[in-house]
Amino acid sequence: MRQTRREFLRQAASLASVTLLSKSVFGANERAGVAVIGCGGMGNAHISTLLALKQKGEPVDIVAVCDVWQKRLDDAAQRTGAKALRDYRRVLDDKSIDAVCIATPDHWHAKIAIEAMEAGKDVYCEKPMTHWKSLDEPKRLVATQTRTKRVVQVGTQGMSDSIWEQVAELVKAGEIGTLIQAQAADMRTGHWGVLCGCEKDIDPDAKPGVNLDWDMWLGWRFGLAPRRAWEPRRYFAFRIFWDYSGGIGTDWFPHLLTPLVRAMGLKFPKRVIASGGIYHPEHKGRWEVPDIFQMVVEYPDGPSIHLMACLGNNWGAPMLLRGSKATLVFEGNGAVIYPQKEVVGELPRKEIARTRGASLEEHWRDFLTCLRTREQPRSNAQLGYYVMTALHMGIRSYLQGRAMEFDERLQTVKPV
Repeated sequence: MRQTRREFLRQAASLASVTLLSKSVFGANERAGVAVIGCGGMGNAHISTLLALKQKGEPVDIVAVCDVWQKRLDDAAQRTGAKALRDYRRVLDDKSIDAVCIATPDHWHAKIAIEAMEAGKDVYCEKPMTHWKSLDEPKRLVATQTRTKRVVQVGTQGMSDSIWEQVAELVKAGEIGTLIQAQAADMRTGHWGVLCGCEKDIDPDAKPGVNLDWDMWLGWRFGLAPRRAWEPRRYFAFRIFWDYSGGIGTDWFPHLLTPLVRAMGLKFPKRVIASGGIYHPEHKGRWEVPDIFQMVVEYPDGPSIHLMACLGNNWGAPMLLRGSKATLVFEGNGAVIYPQKEVVGELPRKEIARTRGASLEEHWRDFLTCLRTREQPRSNAQLGYYVMTALHMGIRSYLQGRAMEFDERLQTVKPV
């Protein structure tokens, strides 16, 4: 049969994509080789989890560890027996690595994740999925994931709790009526970052130019953050500086907003307004980010979501969904639906028991399973894009003192 040049190229491209994909699919007896990039607090938590999973028979190996500080790198290499690499680009060059775990400060997340996918590697990326300053980052990350077909899991491990999936089905079935409002809070006391007058988190062994690549950590050569002289607090308490983090707004709110977006079947917000400030006396003059922060996120035709965070007092507020027929409260062994008797009459409350709890291990199991099935995991990149859009809008609203509005057609944000 005669074949046109266009048909030949199309078939060749199709065959090449199938061949490429086949190299990415793990068989039942194959092991996933993982590299951990960033070996600080969360990086070590991931290392502990992966070592525990391997001991329990999960087919996974830590092949490499990577960090800009030699002390952390040496400690991680000793714990794992993995190869030690100072530059993440050497990780991406390594063909024995199937997936990367990104546990760096926020401003590095998108760059490493995108380059890892381009290098044919799957990605477990700590939250927040991207840095708060740029909406282009989550856009490009999702576009890269869509094109490369890589597996991306965002490190909101609470998403591996089955209750969000169970509630999503009930909401979709109309159990609580039309969604009106939701709320969630994270209230804490105690130490977070390097507080005023508290230097216990600063390790004097960190010496830029000797055993720590400070310029690489900043990422100023890549346009990730401004070039600055060495300041220990910026390294050891990066979450209190806007250059590297959105503070409690991007450290805590991903854990609150992501499950709510999933449970209610939401996508991009319509409008966001935020407020807060630095109220704790030990933080004044030391922190850039607020220690009290709240956002109201409005979605097209509803609902609105009120998110609250406080560092200084741990008296909490319940996580719940308000509907036209009932209120669903996340409590006990899952959730409870309390009918509005004024609307539906005297009906008994309905208890929903979770069938699977959340943990870092369970979140990793979901990711490792998806490496084999090539499905997208519970806290996938598209969900991360919806959440990062709201967080980007919230921090801009706080800093500019104005509400922010999202244009879904253009996928851009502007002040109202």
